[in-house]
Amino acid sequence: MNFNFKNTFFLSGFAFTIIIIFLFDPIIFGGKLFGSPDSLSPRSVAIALNKASESIGGYPLWQPWVFSGMPTAESFSYLSKLYFPEYIFKIFSFSGSTIQFIHLIFSGIGCMVLLRELLCSRAASFLGAIAYMITPFMVTMAVYGHGSQLMTAAYIPWALWLSIKSWEKPSLINTGSLALILGFQLQRAHAQIAYYTWLLIGLYFLIMLIYSAREKNEKLILSKKLLFIFIACILGIGISALIYIPAVEYTPFSVRGGSSSGGSDYNYATGWSFHPFEILTFFIPSSFGFGGQAYWGYMPFTDYPNYMGIIILPLALIGIIYKKGIFKWYLLSATLLALFISFGRHFSLVYNLFFNYFPYFDKFRVPHMILILVQFNVAIFAAFGLDKLIQSKKGVIPKWFYPTIAPFGIFFLSLVFASNTLKQFLLKRFTVPRGGDPSQIQAINSLRWDLWISDAWVMIFFIFLFFTLIWFWCNNKISKKVFTTCVIILALIDIVIVDKKIVEPNRFSGRTSQLISKRFVKEYYRPDPIVDYLANDSQQFRIYPVGQLFGDSRFAAFGIESIGGYHPAKLNIYNDFLQNTQNAGLLPVLRMLNAKYLVLPDAQKINHPDIFLVKRGSLRTSRGELPAAIYKINNYLPRAWFVKDIERVEKSKIWQNITSQNYNPKDKVFTLDLVKIAPKELGQISSIEQSIHKTTIKTESSEDQFLVLSEVFYPLRWKAFIDGNPIKTFQVNGLLRGVIVPKGIHTVQFVYDKSSFNFGLTVSILSLIVSIGLIGFGLYRRKIE
Repeated sequence: MNFNFKNTFFLSGFAFTIIIIFLFDPIIFGGKLFGSPDSLSPRSVAIALNKASESIGGYPLWQPWVFSGMPTAESFSYLSKLYFPEYIFKIFSFSGSTIQFIHLIFSGIGCMVLLRELLCSRAASFLGAIAYMITPFMVTMAVYGHGSQLMTAAYIPWALWLSIKSWEKPSLINTGSLALILGFQLQRAHAQIAYYTWLLIGLYFLIMLIYSAREKNEKLILSKKLLFIFIACILGIGISALIYIPAVEYTPFSVRGGSSSGGSDYNYATGWSFHPFEILTFFIPSSFGFGGQAYWGYMPFTDYPNYMGIIILPLALIGIIYKKGIFKWYLLSATLLALFISFGRHFSLVYNLFFNYFPYFDKFRVPHMILILVQFNVAIFAAFGLDKLIQSKKGVIPKWFYPTIAPFGIFFLSLVFASNTLKQFLLKRFTVPRGGDPSQIQAINSLRWDLWISDAWVMIFFIFLFFTLIWFWCNNKISKKVFTTCVIILALIDIVIVDKKIVEPNRFSGRTSQLISKRFVKEYYRPDPIVDYLANDSQQFRIYPVGQLFGDSRFAAFGIESIGGYHPAKLNIYNDFLQNTQNAGLLPVLRMLNAKYLVLPDAQKINHPDIFLVKRGSLRTSRGELPAAIYKINNYLPRAWFVKDIERVEKSKIWQNITSQNYNPKDKVFTLDLVKIAPKELGQISSIEQSIHKTTIKTESSEDQFLVLSEVFYPLRWKAFIDGNPIKTFQVNGLLRGVIVPKGIHTVQFVYDKSSFNFGLTVSILSLIVSIGLIGFGLYRRKIE
């Protein structure tokens, strides 16, 4: 279809901007930021990585401040620097929040463009666009620090639009444009959302291929279409190669690919499966408690409902019933498929098919995340539905009108006359809140009911207004302009009410507000007495944050290396280590990890002859100031040392050996391979120099030695050299690195192998150039024709 792209872009973009400004007013004008742990943790590490980047004059591929060290790009950390559009945003010095809001607006414009391509009216296209742009999933991702999910999902309408264009009219311009969109979406690096996008467009191509194959004389045209689409997909993957080539190689080493099957453990992968009963949240957002403390559904926890709008859903149903053509059946198939996959373990037939047989699908967790496709498709169907209403025969009430009202009428009567019965029915099904205090349980259950009944009445109110509008429209009581405007406003208000509860929850909602002042963030990253003490120690060491502090990554912002931290895709070897060593909380284990200090809440006390108090003071956390204490470990080990006794043992026995309280890693270590070294005297280490990508150790000895480096064993990237010659790295104590050093004076180096990243970067740049070149050459040909 031909339409004025510029007008669609600018007018809708302006309207979407106003909506986003209203929705996120506390951020844009109120001096606030979203400060969930999921946003503060990567922010802390990013501060350290920014400093490292300036220091080395390039991209840091290793982060030594969390989990005793782990990769960056290949574990999907610090990826904004590898997202090509980011460099445009940085020209204008946009903040992280502003970039996310731009992506929200971008998603709305994409929906608008797609729906206009699908022959929807301007009003219907605008409705569908806002339904997707501000669906609670998208808003929640911004609020809770999952910007990569939001920004990746923003590309879905653009990917489908250009897929349709590429199929209907294969050209160099469409091929290059589709490649850019697919590539940038992959670069935004939420692989799971991108994977779902490829499922969506892949199903479109498959259905269109089957549909078109019935036509005679189509083989040549189909071949051209498939060739152009294949080129676009290859270039899209190529644009993202700088991220995904290293990431694919990293997968077997991470918790998301380290199971016996090569993917995530099934129970881990299906932990957040969407129960079919929770479909009720599509209609009543608080039907399972909305989120936070009040949530009583089937997932471990959640912060938001999968609400789509009580105006949007009936419109989508009308669109499903009355829309004609193959695209309707494609979209409906994609919606049902996504819904069944989201059920995960609750309807394992469909989910298991994908988990077991589709490449890389088993690397993902949180099955209900695929509901973003359901929400997107419902928004498209809602636009179709509004157009159907607009085209309804004037003066005639549609046949479906009264049968559709009936269920809502019955529900209304049950709220009026059977409210107590309904309340008792639900109270029996509420799950027991965490904590178990009777008064707290009663208060939370009371809150759950209040939320449920309140949302139910809001739903009835909006449904009443909606069907009243339809009745007035069908009876010629209002104009088309008034009708469409009122429906859009009604749908907008309905969704915004829910979104505002996510952005600004009130204190009686059972949910914690994620809004914090910019001043708080500034103060959060100012040194406190605990940090000052640690940062002023110039030696090489790690800290062990105890208890609730273990997952705090704030120490990274000050260059303090920690045994703890937070990352969803940490090294599998480190995860195994933590699980088998009481979370690294034993003294022999701490010594071998170069742990010099323990940091813990001051309320906790340590009574051990080899651990003594050195500092008390306040420590800033995301929850506020915390009285804390620093304890020093006596006779802690340095970053590297020589050892006399090297014993080969089975992997299953390593954990038992190193967790023994009598074990001393200074004297003995355990390896999986036989090491024929038994020095009578230990050599000397004259110096240890470390940077992000290299560790250099100067040694001197009169006989062959075994050197242990207290760094995580990661043979894929860290390569060992002696005097420039490559040598074998041994896995020591299940986690660390060890090398055989011959007698004499030597320089031992551990160097991070950048070849995979550099190759990916080259492929990405070349693919970007080719994609832009296709568009440019296509425009040139169009001009001369």
